[in-house]
Amino acid sequence: MSKNSFQKKDLKKHIRNKTIRWSTPIIIFASIISVYLWYENSKEINDLSLIGKGENVVVQVHDPG
Repeated sequence: MSKNSFQKKDLKKHIRNKTIRWSTPIIIFASIISVYLWYENSKEINDLSLIGKGENVVVQVHDPG
């Protein structure tokens, strides 16, 4: 093989490694943010004090289990 073909392979490998190095932290950060937002959203859904805007109201909870 010629020297030029080795350089092309090394360049492709370098680009792939560089892409993996930059994309991994971004994917991890996005995953952490999405889990945090999902958790915060689920807390709001289960908070029954939001019903009635602070006034006393009757709430019926159905738990089929």
